[in-house]
Formats: sequence, C-alpha cells, structure tokens
Amino acid sequence: MRYMIRDIEAKALVRELQRRGIAPDERITVLVERGENDDLPISAINQAGGGFDWLDEEPDLYSDEDLVERYRSP
Repeated sequence: MRYMIRDIEAKALVRELQRRGIAPDERITVLVERGENDDLPISAINQAGGGFDWLDEEPDLYSDEDLVERYRSP
C-alpha cells in the first residue's frame, strides 16, 4: 500500500506513521525534499555523502611547480 505524507515536520513523522497503522518494524521508503531556502551547495552534499573520502588516502601527484602557465583571478 502507498501513502503520501506531504509537508510534515520530521519530529511529527513517527506519530503520523503510527496514526496510519504502520508498525514500527515495517520497512518504508522515505523521500526527503527540503524547502528552497534550506538547499545545500552541491559541494556540501558531496562532502557529507562521503563519496570522495577515498581521495584523502591518495597521494598528491601534482603541485604548483607543475603548472606550465599560472592563472590569476581578475
């Protein structure tokens, strides 16, 4: 069975699921959409996700001395 619960505070979600008769041990899928003002920059999402953590263990192969031409910001 499918239910759609829209525009609910996170702290009220458990109570709403109980009201609908969904057991605490039942498996559910949750889609979270945050408000426009709460959007995180993509770099913060990537960092929080941990998908690039493996790069911390990789050696730095290049340095500033390897640049052929240096670029300066205007």
